[in-house]
Amino acid sequence: MMPLSNPLQWCLLVGATLLFTTLFMVAGLPGATLLGPMAAAILLGVRGASIELPKRFSWLAQALTGGVVARSMDVTILHDVALHWFPMLMALSTMLAGAVLVGWLLERSGRFPGGTALWGTMPGAAPAMIAMAGDFGGDPRFVAVMQYLRVIVVVVLASLVCHFLLGSVPVPISVPGAVPPPSASVASTLALVAVALAGGWAGTVTRLPAGPLLGPILLGGTLNMTGLVVLDSPSWLIAVAFTIIGWTTGLRFRRELLRDLVASVPLMLLSTFGLVAMSLGSAWLLVTLTGKDPLTAYLATSPGGLDSVTVVALGSAADVPFILTLQTLRLFGTILMSVLLVRFLRRR
Repeated sequence: MMPLSNPLQWCLLVGATLLFTTLFMVAGLPGATLLGPMAAAILLGVRGASIELPKRFSWLAQALTGGVVARSMDVTILHDVALHWFPMLMALSTMLAGAVLVGWLLERSGRFPGGTALWGTMPGAAPAMIAMAGDFGGDPRFVAVMQYLRVIVVVVLASLVCHFLLGSVPVPISVPGAVPPPSASVASTLALVAVALAGGWAGTVTRLPAGPLLGPILLGGTLNMTGLVVLDSPSWLIAVAFTIIGWTTGLRFRRELLRDLVASVPLMLLSTFGLVAMSLGSAWLLVTLTGKDPLTAYLATSPGGLDSVTVVALGSAADVPFILTLQTLRLFGTILMSVLLVRFLRRR
């Protein structure tokens, strides 16, 4: 147990967060600004910490995450979709169907809490899957481990593929689910925050599935693609949102949970490699139907973080706009599909 006062526990959490985040960034791990806070919170959680974040902070984190996702949706997506809509639809459907199949098989294994495996196997949008899992009956702790174990494996495999085909590529140090902007003006940052709050409120009051997240994506994506509003955000704002998600998830860990998690890691790894194998089928479809080169097709269908895959692609000769388009569509499709699927299974 941790017989410390709450203020002291918060100080320890902040200090440990800064330490872990710095170490992960130096090590080049993807998602350092989320994994750092989560690791710090897990450390305190298993030691019996009594602190927790109010639910309104989780709502805010989801809304900001939705705004960040909306920022990546621009007119180039419409151009690529118009040109290759059928192959993209086939590849996207195959990717999501494969994730659902793997998640269903994990659910049938009985090794995970009900509904958790589906959230954990959905490709991409890791912060969103973690944040929404608890709202829909899943265990966000298992989801967090499953999502980021897969992100690390996918990034390593993608980097190795590019290395052996084209030479070395940069190691991605980034935040899953959002490509970090080089800079952000005050106006564009305020616009993103406003869209996140307005969209989150609208999604909540209209009872939209995963409203705090999908509301900003729908509103912000529409405004961004039409050019009516320029959305952008500094790195610190993204870090704030993902720190909240990391803390909320990590503080739920308890010592008795670790044994179950460790025992489930081999099954998590097996499901990850299963998803990678299925993504190769989607890549083959793209090569066959669009004539894209195999590297572009492989990176476009890799079930990892949008930002991590994009950074790897930037260091290669692949078609980066095409990769970003399909990865963004998969990101949005993953969020929508997850909510609809879990609701359907609840009724069944």
